[in-house]
Amino acid sequence: MPTDPQTRHSPALPELRFSLNLLYVGRLLLGMKSHSLTTDEGIDAFDERIEDVTDELVSTELLHEAAILAGDILPVTSPDNEF
Repeated sequence: MPTDPQTRHSPALPELRFSLNLLYVGRLLLGMKSHSLTTDEGIDAFDERIEDVTDELVSTELLHEAAILAGDILPVTSPDNEF
C-alpha cells in the first residue's frame, strides 16, 4: 500500500485536522444548548478560531504538496533499518 511521502510539514497535518474537528464538535455542542444559555459572542469566537485553524491547515497542506513536488522529502526509515 503506497503511503504519502513524508515532508517536514507532515507531522503538523494530523494535529491540525484533529484540532479542526474538535472545534467543529465544540461549535456543534455550543449550538445545541438552549439559546438563552449561548451567546453570539461564544459562537463567533468558535467561528473565528475555526477559520484560523482552517487557514493554517490549508497553508500547511499546500506547503506539504509543494515540498513533494520540489522533492523535499524526508528519508524513509523502515523498522528494519532503525538498529
